[in-house]
Amino acid sequence: MALFKLSRARRALISGVCGLALLASLPAAPAYAWKPKTHIYLAEEVLRDALDNGKVTIYQTDYHTGRIVGVLGEYPVDPAILAALRAAPRQFRAGVLGPDAYPDILTGQQVIHPEAAHALDNDSGAAGSNAWLSHLWRRGFVESGSPEVRAFTVGYLTHAAGDVFAHTFVNHFAGGEFALTPDPTNAVKHLVLEGYIGKRTPSTISAVSSSVTTGGPLNERKREDLGLEPEVTRSRSTYYGTITQEQTSIAGVEGFIYEELTYARPGSVLERNLMRGEGTTRSIPFVFSTLRNGLQAEVEAYDRERMSRSGPARLAYAATHGPVAEYKRAWIKDIDDGLAAFPAVSHEIAKAIVYNEGGSDMARAKAVMDQYVVDHQASMAGAPDAVVATAAFISGVIDAILPPPAREALRAMMQAPMDLLIKGVSGRTADEWADYLKNPETHFDEVMTRPGGGHGGESDHVIDLATFNRDYLGIEDPGYQNPSLTWRIEDLPPAFNTVQLTKLMLLGDAGLEQIKTDLSARGAGMGENPGQFRNLLLGWIRSLDAGNQWQGGGAPQPAFAAQGGAAWRLLFLNQVGEKPWIEEPASAEDAATSPPSAPAQDLAPFAGDWVTTYGRVTLAVDNDGVLRGRLMVRDSDGGEREGERLELRDGGQAGVLTGASLYAGHRSDVVLTFDAERQTFAGTSQAEGTASKSDWTGQRAAAPAPQPEPAPPPAPTPAPAPNPAPTPAPETTPPPASPGRPLAQAGVFHELEDFDVRFDRAVAARNGSVHVFLTVRNTTASNRSIGAGVFKAVMTDVDGVGVSESQIWRATSAAPESFDATPVVGPGEEFSFRFVLSPASQVSPLSTVAIRESDARSLAFDVSGVTVGQVAPPAARAGAGGFKALSELDVRIDGVARGRDGRMEVFLTLRNPGDRVRTTSKGGIKISAQGPDGVRITTRSALYPVRGPRSAELPLLVYIEPGREARLRYVFEAPVSGPLTISDGSIEQVFTAGR
Repeated sequence: MALFKLSRARRALISGVCGLALLASLPAAPAYAWKPKTHIYLAEEVLRDALDNGKVTIYQTDYHTGRIVGVLGEYPVDPAILAALRAAPRQFRAGVLGPDAYPDILTGQQVIHPEAAHALDNDSGAAGSNAWLSHLWRRGFVESGSPEVRAFTVGYLTHAAGDVFAHTFVNHFAGGEFALTPDPTNAVKHLVLEGYIGKRTPSTISAVSSSVTTGGPLNERKREDLGLEPEVTRSRSTYYGTITQEQTSIAGVEGFIYEELTYARPGSVLERNLMRGEGTTRSIPFVFSTLRNGLQAEVEAYDRERMSRSGPARLAYAATHGPVAEYKRAWIKDIDDGLAAFPAVSHEIAKAIVYNEGGSDMARAKAVMDQYVVDHQASMAGAPDAVVATAAFISGVIDAILPPPAREALRAMMQAPMDLLIKGVSGRTADEWADYLKNPETHFDEVMTRPGGGHGGESDHVIDLATFNRDYLGIEDPGYQNPSLTWRIEDLPPAFNTVQLTKLMLLGDAGLEQIKTDLSARGAGMGENPGQFRNLLLGWIRSLDAGNQWQGGGAPQPAFAAQGGAAWRLLFLNQVGEKPWIEEPASAEDAATSPPSAPAQDLAPFAGDWVTTYGRVTLAVDNDGVLRGRLMVRDSDGGEREGERLELRDGGQAGVLTGASLYAGHRSDVVLTFDAERQTFAGTSQAEGTASKSDWTGQRAAAPAPQPEPAPPPAPTPAPAPNPAPTPAPETTPPPASPGRPLAQAGVFHELEDFDVRFDRAVAARNGSVHVFLTVRNTTASNRSIGAGVFKAVMTDVDGVGVSESQIWRATSAAPESFDATPVVGPGEEFSFRFVLSPASQVSPLSTVAIRESDARSLAFDVSGVTVGQVAPPAARAGAGGFKALSELDVRIDGVARGRDGRMEVFLTLRNPGDRVRTTSKGGIKISAQGPDGVRITTRSALYPVRGPRSAELPLLVYIEPGREARLRYVFEAPVSGPLTISDGSIEQVFTAGR
């Protein structure tokens, strides 16, 4: 179609269409739930688990306490899904953006998210969003053999898994689904809260390794020019980098997005069932599909009428009506070309805004849209020409084809600049939204503590930033003073639930049957999945915007929430925003055997002053009937400080109280049994997320009693040689910090670099962390700043496994508190602070903590007197064989044995021969051997302590001090035989299995 000079109205139309398309790229669109960064991070964690060994780890939860109990089992991923993920991880990542990017964000938010689509034909599953998801699953997975299309489809469903829980969480605080009316406060709360969670999301590390080949060019002449040795030595280094725009792609998926998400052909599922609701009037795919289909109908009517005539009558009819019909044919082709190009445009915008490693690049996104307007959308809207198509003609055609709402939307676009259009959709101009999106932390308290936003029978819940950080994200930051702090999946129930549901979605028939068996063995049955597919994500999500979708509400329930939610209680955490829905009916057996319920105990006899193994506490009954008190913990210097807050309630039996102790955002469950006179008690305390329990006893302060054991053991008193306390492990003393290197004495200053350092004490907190208190003295002649990273601490256990921390906290507060500003220490001044470190495991005794300013020098202090967890003996002895060199560490095989679950376990020792701290990570070292079928298999990407039965994994990174040896356990999924090959990605070493 020829393009001639455009009229003012035409230019306005193009500007409006450009504005609509650009709006589709703006992150200001409503109902984002998880921000794209959060969706990507959670999806990559699932991808990492699936690609590791072809299985996903499903955890068992305690719904009522909100705790992760342990591993329910490992379940095989559907083979077709696994093959697609391995072949096309880049397409999977693109799909993870789901309707926030494809076909475009406006269609996704206003057409796919709401409960608007009609249910699919012959499908008993829910309508709305489920209809879209089920359609994509059938066309993109069941009926497609393309690994790229299948991976993209799995990613699209992964996005939906996140929306289910994220919207439940955010809607709770905002007062319901995103809404501009009747109270725009709701919309602002959505944007601020979602944006802030996104800012606190950890960086996404690729689940797929990359490799670099080194060794220089192969050409002899080039090697000579570069001064390289004639002999070529090639080596490959493997690494796991952060996700970038180059690690996402829709190559091989463009046609699928066009056919199944963009172009609503006449009579297709898109036109008949899916493109429904008020939101379609602003959808580029809907508006231009409808216009194109109307033009096609008119052209076909012309062809039928022309062919029904013959001779001069046909020629006369063609001469009169042919130019208009041919113009419409060209118009149809322009729309076809533009819609076919639209998926690539949406993807380029996603790369610019979401996956851009330098941050959202709105200028690049706008440039992409501007080019699309020039290349396609001007002609898609009907360009005037000098022969047939006047502006009036084009307007008349549009009026005859488009329904009134779409017609009105196009006319509004012809008159409205981009910002006015954006304001009409989202309530504010792009500039007005910008600061809420860029700096949600600065608006958090202003917006989230303001009442308002509730609608549709929902209530908003005000929250301030400090409380949200502490109680909901598990971050010890009173504001945004330390941007490096991020939430953890296990501490944020909607994030954990997202990962858990995504893993369930990946299961095939074998995995589904296995998990049903495991749940049934725990008394939890699963129902049948609604709809036509067995995939556990399909059949029940009516709206991606609404909360609590798993509860049914008159629509189908997922298989894992049926039968009273028995399976749900073992698979998911009770999260904020979840409405009460699970009933706990008493069984007939319970009713027959249980005695009549006793009235609640009077808690007044339990009140008073108590001396306990964890400190002194005064308990008093509050107005709400809860027994509360604050523990006063004895420090190593004999003084007292405030410790845990204790809350106790009636335990349902005479003399039994249950409750919790709370400290620095951490929780321990408490069960105490008192004697009949209420003079003594004995009980247990169990830190959240751990399996071990600690004994807790106490007596009335007035009653004679032996001196109680203080909670934090005293720090070693200054002496020429420290005398570490023995541990229950077979080793009676920890190994030295490094061969021939003495431990530094506590309580006195030691020279480091710019500072002298004094180790004051180390104490164990009830949550299992260790607080290391230090004082430093500035030895320079100028001011020195002390921020995160100036000092580093590496705490190592007796097995040589270390963890590192560089974040410092106030030393004077009871709980860790960050500094209001970066501390500055003047010449000769002293400054005290603490590190908070989580031991690598709860089964290995601690040994040392090393403090350094740089890698050049460190000081090691004894922390063997600090006890955390329940020490276990080593499951294998240290080997007697020699070490072999890898690229940075030396390795020795200590033994191979079969674990209790039948899996083969490899025990090895890594030695750091250098003068700098070295690390190894999950997947950093791989061990391979011949499996039972003759095929080589590799250990899973996980590290375990060498002590006791295999249980919790070690952290992602394990630190090894210079000169030390770290003992680790790796696991094969099946029996192995023959030599063991150990590789760190650069060097391989072969060992003959000792046993």
